[in-house]
This record gives sequence, C-alpha cells and structure tokens, in this order.
Amino acid sequence: MRIDVADSLPLAESSADILLLPGRAAFLPATATLLIGDVHLGKAATFRRAGIAVPEGSAQADLARLERLVATTKARRLIVLGDLFHARGGCTAQVFDEFAATRARIAGTEVMLIVGNHDRVIGKIPPSLGIDSCMRTHDEPPFHFVHEPATELPEPGRTCFTIAGHLHPTVSITANGRDRITDRCFVAEESLLVMPAFGSFTGGHRMRHVAGLRFWIARDDGVADVTRLAEFSATSVR
Repeated sequence: MRIDVADSLPLAESSADILLLPGRAAFLPATATLLIGDVHLGKAATFRRAGIAVPEGSAQADLARLERLVATTKARRLIVLGDLFHARGGCTAQVFDEFAATRARIAGTEVMLIVGNHDRVIGKIPPSLGIDSCMRTHDEPPFHFVHEPATELPEPGRTCFTIAGHLHPTVSITANGRDRITDRCFVAEESLLVMPAFGSFTGGHRMRHVAGLRFWIARDDGVADVTRLAEFSATSVR
C-alpha cells in the first residue's frame, strides 16, 4: 500500500511516498529507508525474570523477519522509531547477542535509532550492537521522525510529514454487530503516520475511528485498507 505524501504536503516532491509493507514495516523508496518501531527486545526476558512463564522465540522470529525485510527491500538504511529494547532487566547477554548477530547479517545497512521512552531507561547502548546513530528526533524533509507523536516538534516553520511509533495502534472491525476482529494497524491523519508495533510480544492500543483517520491492517502476509470498515464498525456499535 502507498501513501502519497504530496497529497498531504503540497510542497513535497511526488517521489516522497511511503510504502506500507507486510510484516509491520514501511519503506521510503526515494532514500531506500526501511522503517520499524517498537520492537521491545527483551520484554519476554523481563517477564521471565519476574517469574512469569512466557514462551521463548518471539524476539528471534522478529529479528528474522527484520532480516528478510532488509533483504527484500534492499534497504540502505534502517530507522527504528523508538523502543528497540524494553527494559534494563530484560537486556540480557543473550538479547544483545541476538541483536548483534542480526546486525552483522545486515552489515551493509545503516542503522539509526530514534530513542524511545523504553530505550532511555536502558542507558548507554553498547557500541558492539552496531547502531550507527541515536537521537531523539530526526528531520529529513519532508519527513520528521520521532518516537512519540506530538511530543517532539519539528523545527519552527517547517512543513513536514511526521512518522512515529509509541502508540502500538490496533483497529477493531465489527460484523453483524456481534463478531469483532482486532488487529495491529498503521494509522494516519493528514500529516502523521503512526507505525504498528513491530515486536510480536507487545500490547496494543485500540484506536477509535474519528473523521480524517485512515487505517491499514498490518499483518505478516499483507496490508489492507480498512478505513471504511472501521468507520462502519464505529457507527454500528453506537
């Protein structure tokens, strides 16, 4: 699926498009940039450390999916829109080693981390992980990259399209007033796109339909525009 940024920002070049990809990622063809957010590596380890039994393997599957996306898109750059890691207690040697192994396998791709609220509690990220740059926000007209939408503003006077994470958006589709399907989604308004959480072991925040919002269900095997269905579902439950 494609978002034409020029439709939202009249001054943007027509090449500044965003492709929404299966696997809960997005791609900027003009700069060969792959975008993901909210991976939350180490969350399962955090739960296990607290004595809560959770299955292993979700992080490894997420990293394998990331490697496939980099290979498929031939991305020259990866921007992680915050919360690459979950908590200090979950950043075990195994968690760091698994990420470092993935980093080695995508060595030809630059990695930029937009620091999220969970990343900040980790402290200094080890250089051995191969993250090329870390910052709170990044401006690259017409795009403004940030973790939390509406908390880090672009430079004054700059017209931009913001791409963010943090919210872990989901959307619910209701059929016959009874059956409901809730799925992770991309959600956008005029000049903002919020990414779905990339990590498999993450919660979600159900977004309510309001005028002007657009929704795309984000699954590993496809992306589907469900804006009209979300609008219908919102009116059918009133």
